[in-house]
Amino acid sequence: MHINRDKVKKRFPDRPGPAPLELAGQWVAWNEDRSAIVAHGSKFDEVRADAIAAGCQDPLMQRVLGTPFVGGA
Repeated sequence: MHINRDKVKKRFPDRPGPAPLELAGQWVAWNEDRSAIVAHGSKFDEVRADAIAAGCQDPLMQRVLGTPFVGGA
């Protein structure tokens, strides 16, 4: 099955965009509307606490993979 970026956005509207490659291997916390990373680091609990301290009460937590994503455009 082939799915492009536009189809993914339509099927999963709340899914954030890709995190920057320089954050590979880290946890990131996205804000409530999934438009910006509000905290990042190596420990889940610390990143979540930093995001809440920055005013984001319900951050989406994501582990950024250390290898590049392989998929269709």
